[in-house]
Amino acid sequence: MSTPPNNFTPITGVISNGARDGKGRWLRGPGRPLGSKNRISSELAKQIRALGPRAVEALASAIDEKQSWAVQLVIKLVVPGRLIEMHGSEPADIRDAFESGEISADEMKQISSGLEKLASIESIQELRDRLTELEALIANK
Repeated sequence: MSTPPNNFTPITGVISNGARDGKGRWLRGPGRPLGSKNRISSELAKQIRALGPRAVEALASAIDEKQSWAVQLVIKLVVPGRLIEMHGSEPADIRDAFESGEISADEMKQISSGLEKLASIESIQELRDRLTELEALIANK
């Protein structure tokens, strides 16, 4: 084990992140103290786990009854990210969705960036097509 540098001053009585003891070992940082109790008892945790099958039954029943909150909950938990139904992909449609609160500013930025890249790809393809036409015209002359 390596020895601490000569300019090392041991910290006594202070426990914080980045602190070391006299032998150069890391001290405990802030967090749950050793021996502290859990927020909920193990008995309560067992009771909550036992409710699981009943909760799933109730959720399935709510879905069968077409309760929107249950459907939304399952979709939120199952589908990664967020589903957004857009009514168009023009800049005005994106602005309307943002103004009505359907999408956040970050989502608007991502959508706009994606549309900009698609437009760029389309314009590059148009340029390639025009270049091919020009090359054909030059070759024919």
